[in-house]
Amino acid sequence: MRKPIPILKTFEIEVNPDGITILTLNRPERANALNDELLQDWIRSIEWANDAEQVKIVIVTGKGNFFCSGLELPNVPRDMEDLKRAAEININLFKKLVDLLIDFPKLLIAAVNGKAFGFGVTFLPHCDVVYSIPETTFQTPFMQWAFCAEGCSSYLFPKYLGQSIANEMLLMNKTYTASELAKVGFISRLIPKDQLIQETLKEATRVVKFSFEAIIKSKELIRKDEREYLHKINKRENDLLLLRMLSEDSRRSLFEFMMNRQNKKSSKL
Repeated sequence: MRKPIPILKTFEIEVNPDGITILTLNRPERANALNDELLQDWIRSIEWANDAEQVKIVIVTGKGNFFCSGLELPNVPRDMEDLKRAAEININLFKKLVDLLIDFPKLLIAAVNGKAFGFGVTFLPHCDVVYSIPETTFQTPFMQWAFCAEGCSSYLFPKYLGQSIANEMLLMNKTYTASELAKVGFISRLIPKDQLIQETLKEATRVVKFSFEAIIKSKELIRKDEREYLHKINKRENDLLLLRMLSEDSRRSLFEFMMNRQNKKSSKL
């Protein structure tokens, strides 16, 4: 069904005449950090792209110097009830978004325009192709907050990165460069920043001339058998993530981080 393009506050959607769609995270003043609104807009964008017959290929990128800086942390400590309410909302949105990505049938390309943290990294294995600028970095600081793996990364990272690199990222908070991840095949191609969208569109324009049905059916061959398992992984991760977000050591880690951040701001005044 041909559907009108939704107007969203934290996402820009652009569709060219060939059916190539660019979804752009549009919260650059907050490093494209994930709050409730951005998660809801991301969900709406993927749902729309899935249903809209005019959409053939989807490219996801970010506005500004960050691709996505992951979950936005609170500025002040919340009491337990507020924390639980906010955590449950986030978890439900995360789960829904990842479930949509697992089942997304069309060709999905990431164009990583800047630094990626947290979900900005765990999102990438759900894409069929990942392009990146050479100078960016990738980090999943889940242990720093006493959280746990999310986005199906507990399964997809070992699959695509190998066990050792996956554990360095998920368990040891190690930052990897784009060139390092390109060497292990996590990133398909490095493209200069000023050419990223142009070159990604060039590749998509070449591919969009192929049979749309053949691409859909072939992607289904590649991904279908593990989709049911990924849904189970997604639920398992989010169930644990909710418990971790409400845990005492996570609250303590977040409080210490916020105090350190406040002290750094004060020292600059």
